[in-house]
Amino acid sequence: MEEEELPPIEITFDDIEEANQLSQHCPICAGPVLRDVDEPALTPVLCGGCGTLYHKACFEQSGGKCAVLGCDHTEYVVYGRETADVLQIKYTDLSQRPSANNKSSANTRELKHEQRRRVEQMETPGFWKKFWAWLFNQIKILIDE
Repeated sequence: MEEEELPPIEITFDDIEEANQLSQHCPICAGPVLRDVDEPALTPVLCGGCGTLYHKACFEQSGGKCAVLGCDHTEYVVYGRETADVLQIKYTDLSQRPSANNKSSANTRELKHEQRRRVEQMETPGFWKKFWAWLFNQIKILIDE
């Protein structure tokens, strides 16, 4: 029986991030992290750096930093709360019509500029994304050699 060589598995930073978000167990105590709990210590929190899910008490007992290798982030966000500012649009902004010469109002231009800026900010890869991409690329190069 001949042994068939399989192609190398390519793991990306997005794969790791998705796995962290899909995991429903705390990496410290390995217990399930539930959304609706009566005890404040079991409140679900996310690492501010990598998005790993923890119990609040477990995160604090781990020295107040993330337990994921290479993260060491010291801040967390309560799961389910907004982490970024929400772009607020007033009804009056929507009811304004462009002028006869098809030029938009200054207010509309500001809103569009803010929206473009936020989209660009979301698309710009952060330090950790660049780091993991570089690291995985190095691992792939070493395996290919």
